[in-house]
Amino acid sequence: MELNLLPRNVVRRQELERRQPFFIIAAACFILALLGWSAYYARAAQVMRRSTQILQQKIDIMRVAETRLDKLKKQAASLDSVATPLITVINDRNFWPEILEDLNARLPEADIWITELAAISGGKLLGTGDKHAAERAVTPAPGSSPSPASRSKTKPETAGGPAIDGILVRGLYLVNPKQQEIVVDYFRNLLSSPFFNIEAKNPERVIKSNSVPNDTEWAFPYELRLDLRKPVKLP
Repeated sequence: MELNLLPRNVVRRQELERRQPFFIIAAACFILALLGWSAYYARAAQVMRRSTQILQQKIDIMRVAETRLDKLKKQAASLDSVATPLITVINDRNFWPEILEDLNARLPEADIWITELAAISGGKLLGTGDKHAAERAVTPAPGSSPSPASRSKTKPETAGGPAIDGILVRGLYLVNPKQQEIVVDYFRNLLSSPFFNIEAKNPERVIKSNSVPNDTEWAFPYELRLDLRKPVKLP
């Protein structure tokens, strides 16, 4: 059995002295932890700054590219404004060949042919000269009476100016088993044409003349008025 006769304050001081290294180590660990976190955040801030600088350089490069693209877009828009009329003219050059090809492809196999084509603009024939001077005013469809204002117009006014809005087809057919019905067959064939706007229930709007065969003639005239789905701008 041991007896400690040291005063209480001495014992307390000795205990504190024994614990002092632990306090020092704990304080050192705390300081080291602070230093470690400080170094970590400093490193992270440095990496962030470098990343920001790299991104900023890329953004600057992209802004330069964006400026160039904007210039190219403006140039493309100006070229489009020049090219669009040229493309329209090129497309319009194919208008008559495509119309002729479609009209010929839809003719019945025999005993009928086309002798004349004329463009229509605002209900008036174009480019017929003096040959059909008395026929320039195209006969209106049954049941429709154009107003004086519409009769006074010689060309349809569209957003882009006057345009060809229809085709007048004249031709002949021979004596055949179907007689004048061969013209009606031609009308039915034209219903599926991508160029003409034709109402199947109103053939009288298209067939303007269809002569009845007789014993004195070898061929008989017919006349069709075909409205275009897409009017063609006049030059």
